Amino acid sequence: MCWAYKNSYMLYKKKIFKRITGIFILTLATVSGHAQNTSSPYSVLGIGDIENDDYGRYSASGSAAVSRRENGYYNFANPASLTVMGYKSINLDFGFRGRISRFKLPGADTLTSPSKDFIVKRVTLAFKVTPSVAIAFGIKPFSSVNYQYNVITAIADGSAQYLKYTDGSGGIYQSYFSGAKQLNKHFSIGATASWLFGSLQNSTEYYNTNIGLDIIKNENKFYYGAGLQTGLQYYTATDKKWKHTIGITGSIYTRLKGQNTVDYTESGTALKTPDPEDISFKLPVSVTAGYSVKNINGIGLHVQGNYQKWPVQKLEYQNSFVTNAYNFNAGVEYTHNFKELPVESYYLAGGVKMEQSYLLIKGQNLNTYAVTLGGGKNISRLISLNAGLEAGKRGKYTFNQIQEKYVQFSFGVTLKDFWYGTKRFGRFN
Repeated sequence: MCWAYKNSYMLYKKKIFKRITGIFILTLATVSGHAQNTSSPYSVLGIGDIENDDYGRYSASGSAAVSRRENGYYNFANPASLTVMGYKSINLDFGFRGRISRFKLPGADTLTSPSKDFIVKRVTLAFKVTPSVAIAFGIKPFSSVNYQYNVITAIADGSAQYLKYTDGSGGIYQSYFSGAKQLNKHFSIGATASWLFGSLQNSTEYYNTNIGLDIIKNENKFYYGAGLQTGLQYYTATDKKWKHTIGITGSIYTRLKGQNTVDYTESGTALKTPDPEDISFKLPVSVTAGYSVKNINGIGLHVQGNYQKWPVQKLEYQNSFVTNAYNFNAGVEYTHNFKELPVESYYLAGGVKMEQSYLLIKGQNLNTYAVTLGGGKNISRLISLNAGLEAGKRGKYTFNQIQEKYVQFSFGVTLKDFWYGTKRFGRFN
C-alpha cells in the first residue's frame, strides 16, 4: 500500500513537471512570434508608442484596472492584486492584440488604405506560494516602433529629385518580477521590479536611378534600464451588498542608456561606419489611482486616473518635445457567478478612455479618445477566455496632425491549475 502511494505520488510529480516545462516552452514561443505591417507615424519620435493599456481581462472596461481584484485573471496594473489568487494556484496568462488603422494626412481629403497589426502583448506566469503571498514574472512591450514614410525631395540645385524612403521598427521590452502580500482582511501591498531592454531600428534610403543615387543609412539605437512599481489596494468584505476597492500605484525608472550605431551602404557596398555614440532617454515618474464599486447582483463601476511627470527633453525632430502625460479610464461591468460557487462564470463590460501622449508636436498635445466593449468566460476550471473591442481616434486633423482612426481587438487566455508546494508550505491534497 505504501509502495503504491509513493509510485502514484512520483507519477503525479512527473506530470506536474512536464506540464510546467510545457508552459515555459509555450511562453518562449509566444513571446518570439508576432507579425505587423501597420504604420504608427508618431512612433518615429522618442522611444515610440508607450504601452499604457491593459490587453487582458480589463481592456473591455476601458482598461480601468488599478483597483481590480478578480480571481483567475492577471492584473499588471497593480501588483497588490496578486493576493486575490487561490492558495497554491498557478496561472499562465497570455494577451494578444490586433489592430486596423487608417490615417488622414495634413492637407489630404481622404483616409489612407487600412493597415493591419497583430502582436503578443503580454505573457505572465503567477503563483500563490502561501496563503498571503503571491509572485509573478513575465514579459511585455514597454514601447513599440513601426512607421514608414515616402518623400520626394529636390536636390539643392534643382536639377533633379530623389526618393527618400524611411522605415522604422523595434521597441523596448519590459521583463518583470512581481511580489505581493496580504497584510490583513482589507489591505494588500505589492511591488514589480522591471528590466527594460530593446532596440529601435531606422533605415533611410536615398534613391534616384537617373543620377545613380542609391544610398542607405541604417541606424540602430539599443537601450537598457530598470524600473520599480509599488502598489496598494484596500478592499471591503466580499459578503457585503456593496464591495468597494481602492488602488494606488507609483512607478519610477532609471534613465534609459545605450548606444547608437550607424552604417552607410551604396548599392550594397559598405561606405562608412562611424564610431558608436552613447545615448540616453529620460523616463517619467508615474502615479495611478482608481476606485471600484460592485454590488451583490454583479453590477460594477470602475474609474482610474494616471499622471506621468516627464523630464523636459528635446526630440530629434523639429518642434517636437517631451511633455507631461495623463490618462483617464472608466468602465461598467456585469458579472455572473456560478450558482454553486462564488466563482465568476462570465462577464460583459464597456468603457471609455482618454490619453494625452508624452509627445508635444508644434506646441500641440497628441490625444487619443476611445470606447471599449467586450466580455469573458471561465469555460472550465482550467481555462478562462476574455476578449475586447476598441474603436478610437488619435491626433487632430485641425491641429495639422496626422489623424488616426483605428479599431483594435484584444484577446486573452488564462490557463489555471494547482501546484505542489515545498515541505515548508505543505502539500496540496
